[in-house]
Amino acid sequence: MKPISTIFLAMLMLACGSVFAETQDAVVEKLKAQLETDMPGMQIQSLTALGDSGLYEAIISDQVFYFTQDAKYLIQGNVLSLESRENITQARELQIKSDILSRLDPKDLIIFAPEKTDYMLTVFTDVDCAYCRKLHEEVDEYNKLGIGIRYMAFPRAGVESESAKKLVQVWCAKDPKQAMTDAKAERDLKNTSVCKDNPVVAQFELGQRLGVEGTPALFLENGQVLPGYVPPQRLREILDENAKQAN
Repeated sequence: MKPISTIFLAMLMLACGSVFAETQDAVVEKLKAQLETDMPGMQIQSLTALGDSGLYEAIISDQVFYFTQDAKYLIQGNVLSLESRENITQARELQIKSDILSRLDPKDLIIFAPEKTDYMLTVFTDVDCAYCRKLHEEVDEYNKLGIGIRYMAFPRAGVESESAKKLVQVWCAKDPKQAMTDAKAERDLKNTSVCKDNPVVAQFELGQRLGVEGTPALFLENGQVLPGYVPPQRLREILDENAKQAN
């Protein structure tokens, strides 16, 4: 996810100038008030003690920060457990991404899935991306291997680009699945119009929040991302291996 600005971090430190002795709830309320005043739209989602480390973990607008117990220092970066060798921050970030993806409304997605789906991937896509086209050409092969693909729009050239306009047409089509196939095959999109409630801009912005920089970006259900095209059989092997490690 994109880093929060240095100016914001400085304001956040001012908000937390008092020690945590005030009680955790009081600190959260102070942070919320400061955010509403100086950075509208930023949200503190949780503030919890990180075991007995003396650190507090803060989730702010889906980003992970740490405070020292006396609230004098804010830390932005990875925290690793020397005992378990686990990257605690990375694990938390994956969980946040997984939670975000699990809350998506299926009505806003274009889904190609088999009747029996072993794995469902969320794929940020652009109709004018060569490897996005290659992936879509093989969507039936992914489905035969038990892999579902649910598409989200990510016009790499931005929301004012020609690619974005095509994606809007795809999402507004009477048959979005066929429109996606036609657009990626460079066929003219017929019987489509721009609908006001299309999700293209919102999905592009969400992709940026999740750290998407190129397409296709394949998000696994656990929040892990595979950047770029992965052949069907190789993708199934990766998913099976990840499932074994999770168990």
